[in-house]
Amino acid sequence: MFLRLYKYGLLQTTRQKMTIFWSLIFPIILGTLFHVAFGGYIEETVVFHQIPVAYVMEEGADEAFTKVLESLEQENELIKVISVDKEEAKRLLKEEKVEGIYYNLKPVPQKPAGSQEKVSDGENDGKWNVTLTVTKQEMNQSILSSVLEQYQRTIHTMKTIRVENPQGIKAAMEVINGQCEYLKEGSISDTPKNVMTDYFYALIAMNCLMGVTMGLESALNFKADLSNIAARRVVASTKRYGLLLPELAAKLTVQFLCTVFSVCYLMYAMKISLGEKFGFVLLTTLVGSMVGIFLGFFIGGIGTYNESVKEGICVSCMLLSSFLSGLMVGGMYHFLERYAPVVNRINPASLIAHALYSLNIYEGYGRYMQCMISLLLLAGLLGAGGFFLIRRERYASI
Repeated sequence: MFLRLYKYGLLQTTRQKMTIFWSLIFPIILGTLFHVAFGGYIEETVVFHQIPVAYVMEEGADEAFTKVLESLEQENELIKVISVDKEEAKRLLKEEKVEGIYYNLKPVPQKPAGSQEKVSDGENDGKWNVTLTVTKQEMNQSILSSVLEQYQRTIHTMKTIRVENPQGIKAAMEVINGQCEYLKEGSISDTPKNVMTDYFYALIAMNCLMGVTMGLESALNFKADLSNIAARRVVASTKRYGLLLPELAAKLTVQFLCTVFSVCYLMYAMKISLGEKFGFVLLTTLVGSMVGIFLGFFIGGIGTYNESVKEGICVSCMLLSSFLSGLMVGGMYHFLERYAPVVNRINPASLIAHALYSLNIYEGYGRYMQCMISLLLLAGLLGAGGFFLIRRERYASI
């Protein structure tokens, strides 16, 4: 009997066009709009690209700086050097095809004060004439300026050591050549993270909570004073649990499949990185869908308000929960974590979004398990409360 009622529940739910639209089509549309709106911003401000820079070098100029640029381009992949003449460099900078121009000019020999003796280029102790020209002051220009400043400090240090302690030149060179070993690129996870991913986590959380309308329908189907089908079910000899459990299971299945489809659309069509732990992502959406179903089921069992009032309450709860998770305003979760952390501990959308965040950012599963346990407890409380409210309904006459 369970399987037959489960089958009928699936057929009934999938034939409800508005339910399918809000649980399946709407999240896909919203995810597409997010991707269109944020795609350019992420590409320009979040994703790092090699910085294009023009390089003008005169004959006889310092070749050490050229080697520095080659190292930054080939080994570190920090910059992309375009070697051109002065006029071409100015044109590229004006057309914003490069972020700046490095000028490496031939040094002018300096004569000792009060001396008439001519100093050869090989004996020059003057500064190498390396300069940077930019037209803006943004992050890329700051990086180029830092490269030049580091180079100039190193040259100055080496010249000072050569004058004051010539024997220490070799040791100083070894220290300078090995200074990059103090920093090692790493990541606390294998998942690339950017500030816009939080919106997609919150979107998945909202998609899970879309099941409130399905849960509400299940509760109304056992409120004999609100629907005709409920009146027939109440007077039937079959126990309410025997009719209710297959229906809730069918609606949970439909909601879970809709959410999984939306997640796959974000990952494979929109190329949104949600990590490589796809199985845990599915588990999170399953538990989140359960919370959404039981939330609507619990609200539907409260009082004798008509269907439109309860539906309004369900939608309001879903939207408020999504807002507090950061769907409409970025950083809302972190704001609440600082000033009202208890909200994040009981808000279902925040728990779902943070479970996905923890799963894909932290190495361990401690924080993820905390969120999942909280979601299961919340689902259990809402489900038990809904069953209690439905079970205690008694009617003098129908």
